[in-house]
Amino acid sequence: MPTRRILLAAAAMLMLAGCVNYDERIELNPDGSGIARIHLAISEQVLQAQFKAASQAESDLLPVPREELVKDIESQGFKVTSLRAESSQGLRHFYLVLEFKSLEDVSKSEFFGGRKASLKKDGARWEFLQEINVSEETLVNRTSPAKKPGDGKPWTKPAPSESAIQQLEARLGKEKVRQMFSNYSLNFSVQLKGAGLIRTNGRSHQDTVALWEIPLDQLIEKKPILHMQADFAPVEH
Repeated sequence: MPTRRILLAAAAMLMLAGCVNYDERIELNPDGSGIARIHLAISEQVLQAQFKAASQAESDLLPVPREELVKDIESQGFKVTSLRAESSQGLRHFYLVLEFKSLEDVSKSEFFGGRKASLKKDGARWEFLQEINVSEETLVNRTSPAKKPGDGKPWTKPAPSESAIQQLEARLGKEKVRQMFSNYSLNFSVQLKGAGLIRTNGRSHQDTVALWEIPLDQLIEKKPILHMQADFAPVEH
């Protein structure tokens, strides 16, 4: 199974357990190329239970060998400029920086989950649009491997009645699960080189960066589709 599938499957399982913070920062050029900076923080206790014992060696902190992971990501047209992992204060942190040639590459890639993303120029302005489905069903479908890592047994997707969220709700109650999920979040940001932010449906930071912060409890909602919009214009000096 491709190594990205292992990594994404692990992230999806842990997201559904409410134990993940995900931060993604995209820095765009006017031609649609850019850099993505990703930080994934996962509960060390849960991660160790899923994979292997704790280790201080970075090579052991990555779920798969570094060379395999880099090769797999770059096979989709990206260039990995940095990949590192560290363990701190009960969390395992994964940091990834990659370059992409266009948002079309991001949109069609399996690594980014087949999201919809575009940057269109209208006169002197640019419009950034992005749509991400973070529903439980989409996460499971996106990351389902043919076999479970390690045991070699066939793996089947759970029926809707057996979803991870519904199991947690049955055990702990809906309000408790929502409260647990709200402690973690999905964070996205985008900025355009040489341009200022003039409008967004997210938050603005220093009039240059559009921010979206989504607590994981929104995974419980019926239609957790993230619609991100940001308009940019050249900065006047």
